[in-house]
Amino acid sequence: MSLNYSFKGKRVLITGGGQGIGRQLVQRFHDDGAVVLALDKNPETIAQLQKELPKVTAVAVDVTDWEATKKAIESFGAVDHIVNNAAVLIMQPLMEITKDVASTHFDINVLASINIVQTAAKGMIERGSGGTIVNISSIGARGAAEGSSMYAATKIAMEMLTKSMSLELGPHNIRANCVGPGLVDAPLARIKSPHMTRAIEKVLARNSIKRAIDTNEIADLVMFLLSPLSAMINGETVMIDGGFSANY
Repeated sequence: MSLNYSFKGKRVLITGGGQGIGRQLVQRFHDDGAVVLALDKNPETIAQLQKELPKVTAVAVDVTDWEATKKAIESFGAVDHIVNNAAVLIMQPLMEITKDVASTHFDINVLASINIVQTAAKGMIERGSGGTIVNISSIGARGAAEGSSMYAATKIAMEMLTKSMSLELGPHNIRANCVGPGLVDAPLARIKSPHMTRAIEKVLARNSIKRAIDTNEIADLVMFLLSPLSAMINGETVMIDGGFSANY
């Protein structure tokens, strides 16, 4: 097989599709001829998405609302590929973390993915069609950074959840992998916080490639992992971090 694959006609579900990495993923799959099914909490970004890409099916829904999310996904019909991208990062020092903020991180960054995969994968199993899942992790799962303990905890949890997905869904020909980005040129990296500023400085200092990652570069990797080109990659986290992880 050559290093080319088309998602034309494939039905791709993307959460957090209104901005950042999610918006770029929507664009790339749309341009490749896929049937794109996008979820985002923000009605304004969904409206803008529908205006710019009218062929995309986009729904405003809070993924922490399991019932509303389930209904939205069921309304889409068949799903071939899932990208769990929706996430939140609220910077708080350890001694200032509140229960509400901790719960928000886990509800959005981890638990919502369970509901999303259960709902979409049920159809894959019933149809016997198989499918693929990519969950977005983070370089934050590789080490601690001041002010982001809850975000990091959810991302390492997502990586283990992905392994469980790969184990239990693999017999149904459904693969699940993680992508672990480093510093991405996206809204999360533009949060105005001294903790974020210091974290970015440390990442760029340790990177061997001294720049932020373009969202298109994340999309390249996601599309590879969703495609048959990666047919025997399952339960893995593939880092894309400009050499951060290699530098000890």
